[in-house]
Amino acid sequence: MSRRDVSPFKKRDAMWKTIVKKELLENILSYRFPLFGLIVVALIPLGIYVGQLDYAKRVRDYEEQVRLTNEAAASLKMQDVMAGTVAFKGFRRPAPLSVFTQGFESTLPQYYEFTQEGSKPGESGSEDESILSVQGKVDFVFLVQMVISLIALLFASDMVSGEKESGTLRAMLANKLPRDTLLAGKIGGGYLALWIPFLLAFLLGAVVLILAAFPLFGGGLATRVLIIFLATSLFILTYFTIGIAVSASAAKARTSVVAILIIWVAFQLIIPKLSDMAARLIYPVRTGTQVNLEKSLLAGSIKIETAKELGRQWDLILGSLPPEARDNAESPENKRWQAVKSEIEQGANERKAQQLGAIDETYRQQKRRQQSLTVNLSLLSPSAAFARLVADICGTGELERTKYAEAVTAHQRALEGALFSKVKRTLMIHPGGGTSLGFTAEPVDFKTLPQFRITPASLGDVFRAGWKSLLSLAFWLIAPFAAAYTRFLKYDVR
Repeated sequence: MSRRDVSPFKKRDAMWKTIVKKELLENILSYRFPLFGLIVVALIPLGIYVGQLDYAKRVRDYEEQVRLTNEAAASLKMQDVMAGTVAFKGFRRPAPLSVFTQGFESTLPQYYEFTQEGSKPGESGSEDESILSVQGKVDFVFLVQMVISLIALLFASDMVSGEKESGTLRAMLANKLPRDTLLAGKIGGGYLALWIPFLLAFLLGAVVLILAAFPLFGGGLATRVLIIFLATSLFILTYFTIGIAVSASAAKARTSVVAILIIWVAFQLIIPKLSDMAARLIYPVRTGTQVNLEKSLLAGSIKIETAKELGRQWDLILGSLPPEARDNAESPENKRWQAVKSEIEQGANERKAQQLGAIDETYRQQKRRQQSLTVNLSLLSPSAAFARLVADICGTGELERTKYAEAVTAHQRALEGALFSKVKRTLMIHPGGGTSLGFTAEPVDFKTLPQFRITPASLGDVFRAGWKSLLSLAFWLIAPFAAAYTRFLKYDVR
């Protein structure tokens, strides 16, 4: 390549670097830079530290509850299970990266109870919190969404329209400076003025975690924290570029500020909130309480029908025999009764499992459709896409809630096979109106019972589940830059 071919590129590169330095220096010397630096350096490490304290408390509570539950389980006897007074508990360990975003952490049940009648959620982590705390914790993601995004927009609000009003934009372009180079330099310099304080604040937050004995370098957490940092850096760039696009579309800085505030309110408050409301109106779904009530009524109805049929068959087969003949397990009548009883109970269990499974599957499908609609509508906002993606990376988002539900269903089935199926209660309602209750149980070693476990979502699972969020973020990263480029090429600097 000749000197003539290389020189224009070197010249443009030198121009771009000069503009980047100019914009960076102007921002650093302005009142906004120290104010922004003070806000992020104070709030981000503080938010992470408070999140770490809350996480450590929840881990202590979790370990104590698990210890007490294990001690109680060690003294269990089969008679306790037969009496139906014992519920086995499966606890969910707090997510370590909830120090960055709470997500569903405080609303998911801390544990589930497992009985012969099915699983039931325990108390949530928000039982002892105030209404203001439940409505929104000032964690890392909240600060990025609500504070840093607005500051990024305001930083960019006058970078084009403001310089037009001051006349500096016309002076720079009068020197045959390419408009695309000028725009790229403004974006690069302005973004660095935001990113450098954020980098410092994030590193301070990481130091706080290390000093607080947080397991940052265990279990792949460091990789996830790095991804959170990169995603947040791109998120800040997205909002800064949106601000540039608005500034390049306005003739006056005052107009761009008003437009930026409207855009921020729409992205942060209106779209995320209205998406959930719209999905509920467009595709209403019954509540979990209504579904559980329907399942309880169905199970109770099948139980009563089975008890009546068992009572009728018992009266037909054994009712007319003397007591000593009824207790003789080798008699033909008793053998016939056991066969009939087994057939009735098996049919009832199959019918119950089929109908309850159909209710659960219908409800899950309806919830998936409603949630999918909510996600699709909310992803019109880059803030919603960012929050969903980071929550899944931290193990406190929709993916974690799904994994938790799957673990509960799997554990209930495992206990059914290992324990509950070994204990049989035979309720009989006789045609004459009397009732009787019998118990049979097979020996079970409680030490061999399956332990409740939640399969953690890998990063591959996170990105597969969050492809819509990634697509939304990519769109909002590219589209504003394209809009800013198109508008600036035609921008009237007079």
